[in-house]
Amino acid sequence: MAPFEKAGFPVFSEVAKRYDELVSQRTWENMACTVTLPDHGVLTVEDAVRRLGLDAAMLRTAREVEPEDLELQQVGAGVVTWSNNPYLDGKEVTDRIGGAGFRHWSLSGDIEGNTTLYASYGESKGQLQFPEPYWLPFVPWTEQIGPLAPYAERFAAVYDTWSGEPETWSDNPEVSALGTCLAVIELESGVRLDKEISRGPRTYVPMPR
Repeated sequence: MAPFEKAGFPVFSEVAKRYDELVSQRTWENMACTVTLPDHGVLTVEDAVRRLGLDAAMLRTAREVEPEDLELQQVGAGVVTWSNNPYLDGKEVTDRIGGAGFRHWSLSGDIEGNTTLYASYGESKGQLQFPEPYWLPFVPWTEQIGPLAPYAERFAAVYDTWSGEPETWSDNPEVSALGTCLAVIELESGVRLDKEISRGPRTYVPMPR
């Protein structure tokens, strides 16, 4: 049974529609975020900073923030990060902050619609890239999604939306890659990445290099 069909989970289409609407209203052009949850206990912002290879002394207040800083939020037992740089190597950050004992999702999107989702459930890893997987034509995208396999039909619908020439990509705007990926992250993690969370307190650190 797929995660979004389990008792207590909203149906996928309802969650995805909510995110599609949020994406259509966004005023920002680029975004990148991660969600990291420990299998046991609590991952604090300070713990996440250390796992990223940074010193806790590098934490900045909102008054000290720089445009390229990485923003961190405590959300329940886990940590959410935000950045306006979708071109940062999400896998590199994932390998630092995720790993054994953690579930981790990294999502990025830019103004041109390029969207990448990377997931790590301990040793099980998966990835997607829209509108075209960069590894084509050698390996089917379905063989790259790892723990996200239960959502293959949903991802296939997004690929269908983006098929054809670039000028046709907006013909089906209610199905967005970014909205679909955000829905997957919420249903897998229980973390809702909406406007409400955007108003929560954040901690800032220089972007890991």
